[in-house]
Amino acid sequence: MLMKFGLPSADAWSKVPTLETPVAPSPFTCQYLTQLYEFTMKGSTPLTIAIIYFTSVHLMNKVVRNRQVRKQQELEKTSDYKGGKGQKKQRLPAAPYSISKTPLFKVFVILHNIFLCAYSVWTFIGITTTIASTMDIFKLELIPSFYQTLKIENYTLQKLDVFFQSVCDPNSGIFSRVITSTQGLHNLEILGFWFYISKFYEVIDTIVILLKGRPSSLLQSYHHAGAMMCMWAGVRFQSPPIWIFVVFNSFIHSLMYLYFTLSCFHVRVPQVFKRMLTSMQITQFVVGGSIAILHCFVWIIDTSKMVSAENMELVNCISTPDQALPVLINVAYLTPLTALFAAFYIESYFKKKTA
Repeated sequence: MLMKFGLPSADAWSKVPTLETPVAPSPFTCQYLTQLYEFTMKGSTPLTIAIIYFTSVHLMNKVVRNRQVRKQQELEKTSDYKGGKGQKKQRLPAAPYSISKTPLFKVFVILHNIFLCAYSVWTFIGITTTIASTMDIFKLELIPSFYQTLKIENYTLQKLDVFFQSVCDPNSGIFSRVITSTQGLHNLEILGFWFYISKFYEVIDTIVILLKGRPSSLLQSYHHAGAMMCMWAGVRFQSPPIWIFVVFNSFIHSLMYLYFTLSCFHVRVPQVFKRMLTSMQITQFVVGGSIAILHCFVWIIDTSKMVSAENMELVNCISTPDQALPVLINVAYLTPLTALFAAFYIESYFKKKTA
């Protein structure tokens, strides 16, 4: 067996992260991309943007709600208003800004959704291909040569062994640059970085909602702001479980932005698809968070110390406090996010059905 399950590393969880781990060298040769990489790897960058975004959205929500109230009052003055007294309080009408009614804005929203759908598909295919290719390298090349070096015969090779070795090994795993040099594919370092950058671009979703005259929910603003910090921490400290965020989230976003694109073209999407999409979002948080915690109990072979079979060492998948920090941030982020999505699910499907 390559790996085993055991208690988490005491060194990783008994010490406070120093945050002084050097940032990995830029994976880009382009000077401008390198500057972008170095700037966005600073902790102050996502934290500042997330705070400004979250604060601005909820300040704008007040402005939008005031516009909605004024529009509601104007509707109540019209002779054909059907609200009436004594009826259940209705949802405030949308109060769109004039720009949201222009053809150019509508074209932009369509292109925005198509782009994010295509990008999410590209990322999902890229990261799954990278994991599969890295597993092949371990299975066909690194592991056999490793055991031959140690003169170990009749070893048992399990898929679970190869998988965790490929996602956890810092020397030859999905974060290393072995995959880029031997297979010509992007590693998690590059795919994770661009996925992290996409979290800043996704705030356009919120801007579109506000311009259409609807306030942004706490669920959406918390979701976007927290995703920035989670992806930063995972990429910055190259914490192995961040692959879960990239795989699960890119898959869900592929379907979500496909739905948004179809909605832009006024294609009627069955209610069951929307309900299934929300269920899948909740599932990804619960399952993804559980798998991330599981990484803390995984021990793999330390391929940097391949000396002899007798001195073969195991190292914890989460071996340093800095690698443990993103796990804590993600779990802390996912707990209230799951509750918010569950409340949204109940409000959107159960209460409406009852009504």
